[in-house]
Amino acid sequence: MANAGILGHPVKDVTKILIIDDEVDICEMLKDFFSERGYQTMYALTGQGGLDAFIIKKPQIVILDLFLGDMYGLEVLKKIKTIDRSSIVIIITGSGSEEDEKKAKELGADFYIDKPFSVAVLKKLLLEILKK
Repeated sequence: MANAGILGHPVKDVTKILIIDDEVDICEMLKDFFSERGYQTMYALTGQGGLDAFIIKKPQIVILDLFLGDMYGLEVLKKIKTIDRSSIVIIITGSGSEEDEKKAKELGADFYIDKPFSVAVLKKLLLEILKK
């Protein structure tokens, strides 16, 4: 959907990305990377903070860590998908298991990526998502 921009030229809506991870370095790195490429990017360091941001900002894409300080990432995933099933959720984790991956997919996760990961992998994944 396009909005009226400067001098009436249409401006594409900016894709919003929410990062929920308790590691501030990862959040900052991903935020900088995607913001520099024109995405509206925000992050939260806790599960509850992520849910609050999700409700207020309504991002199309969520990058979600499994192990957060206050909540398990699968709880956050379940709540996000209850609020908006169309949101794309990418799980990132440094210590997940096959069982975690299976449960995440059952709860509606669209993708599951193990840490450490390459930002290039996320970029490629987002480009594929945004083409749809």
